[in-house]
Amino acid sequence: MGTEEAREFTLMDMIPDSIKNSQASLIREFDAYASQFEGVIRLTLGEPDFNTPQKIKDAAVASLSENHTHYPPTSGTLDFRKAVCEFLKRRRGLDFEPGQIVATVGASEALRSVMGTFVGPGDVVIIPTPAFGFYESIAVQLGAQPVFIDTSRTDFKLKPETLNRTLTALEDVNTLLILNYPNNPTGASLTRAEVKALADVIARHKVGVVSDEVYALISYDEPTTSIAEFLPDRTVVVDSCSKSLAMTGWRLGYIAAPKGIAEQIAKVHQSTVATAPRPAMDAAAVGYRECDADIDAMVSEYHDRRNLLYYGLKSQGFDCASPSGAFYLYMRIPDSFPDTMTFCKAMVEKAKVACIPGDAFEKNSRSVRFSYAASQEDLREALHRISAWKSQEGF
Repeated sequence: MGTEEAREFTLMDMIPDSIKNSQASLIREFDAYASQFEGVIRLTLGEPDFNTPQKIKDAAVASLSENHTHYPPTSGTLDFRKAVCEFLKRRRGLDFEPGQIVATVGASEALRSVMGTFVGPGDVVIIPTPAFGFYESIAVQLGAQPVFIDTSRTDFKLKPETLNRTLTALEDVNTLLILNYPNNPTGASLTRAEVKALADVIARHKVGVVSDEVYALISYDEPTTSIAEFLPDRTVVVDSCSKSLAMTGWRLGYIAAPKGIAEQIAKVHQSTVATAPRPAMDAAAVGYRECDADIDAMVSEYHDRRNLLYYGLKSQGFDCASPSGAFYLYMRIPDSFPDTMTFCKAMVEKAKVACIPGDAFEKNSRSVRFSYAASQEDLREALHRISAWKSQEGF
């Protein structure tokens, strides 16, 4: 290579299309945009506004005082993994052993490590939409092909007949299905019978399942059923301390996998982050054993906030999906707006309220996501501002 050619070379030339073609988080991007405006009520991020329960914080302090500041085992401490198993059995009715658990740096790393274990170039990742954008981004970065199933016409629920048609068409392709119920961004949940119907379809095809259950405990109508209950040998459960224990900043999650699979995922996990932090594991173990009452109190408050925001927007004439879990509300924008970004920017600038454009979750969306992980006072004020803006603009 000549000197002149060498000067033209940049590091950008080395970045593969799989990275260039993946998208940065529109959720974070729009939240940053909204934060530039003074006095905006930001119903944007999926972050509990509750403080981490005191027992968990005290356990972290004790862990540091005991000098638990060295490398823990790759898959996590035995005590944390035992606590997760106890929690899954007590609260979810799921049977796992510590050897089937891998502690991760949040659910985000869990998703990356799990998907990186199962798929690569030429493989397919099925994503029911609307969906959390990380699923597509990770699939694209791994060189896999995302295949989307639109659920907007079926109450945002994946239907067995639709899944069967999709899997039949992909019979000769290595395929991974992502399930996320309760769902981000719609708050939709599946009944036990609906989960069983999907499991019956999956059992007839060669497909693995990643079940993202970070909102499993935030359910209002009936307890969330994990598909792992029906397909224990096909399903990897991804969960996090972030939502149920209000530990977003602690960056701790876990995977629960079939026997023999956790060890394979741990190889990818190890080469990605080595291990999750020990003090966070010590703290979360206490949370999983002793903070059921805290979890239930937060869920009860989310339920009240759900009702406040849902009925408040409905009374103003907005078309909203009724959330049965998580802490999100998915609302259709008025026809007078060309797209969700235009609507969201106008609401920030004129009503001083921020939510997330639906394009963060699906192509050509006509809906936006509100997070009601905010105080009732803020939600009431947001409703008042939206009503005043709507009246002024006349849409």
